[in-house]
Amino acid sequence: MDNIEDLKIMWQDLNQRLSHLESENRMLMQNIMKTNYKTTQEKLVNKYGVFIAVEFIMICFMTLFFIFNPEVNEKYRISALIYWDAFFMIEVLFDFYLLYRIKTMDVFNSTIKDVASRAASNWRLHKMGIVIGLPLAFGAILLFALALNANEFTIMGMIVGGLIGFIIGIQQLLKFRSYYNLLQTND
Repeated sequence: MDNIEDLKIMWQDLNQRLSHLESENRMLMQNIMKTNYKTTQEKLVNKYGVFIAVEFIMICFMTLFFIFNPEVNEKYRISALIYWDAFFMIEVLFDFYLLYRIKTMDVFNSTIKDVASRAASNWRLHKMGIVIGLPLAFGAILLFALALNANEFTIMGMIVGGLIGFIIGIQQLLKFRSYYNLLQTND
């Protein structure tokens, strides 16, 4: 009979220790969340948020540019305005969708396999968006050149701007890839 009583006492002691560890883990997790430590998930959410903000700014800027710039060829003014705004709106919606998918991932309660799978899926969608967006961007640039009657200075400016944009785009793509790789390996 003593053994059963000893087991009950030991069981209660272990139960109290586990309860204490659980509450201690909760407090540690809350402290980590309060610090400036950012998870890869939060970095991706912020990066997509910045992209969405820049795309909205570009919608406003290009709308004003095509409406009020006297050098825009009237023949292309409306079509260029619609195309540019539609292009950036597509980008906003696509980035918002990716942001939503990242933000709704439960990295703390999901299995590592689920998080890695969702991150891999998002990375594939991100690359698919680039493959779809690049031809649309080239069409926008062509329409921009037509709308400005593309003299040699305009073309040179577009080439320089394109090279700068390409370099920035590659840097951002590599940063996105590193974030997704970290998510897939469970940072």
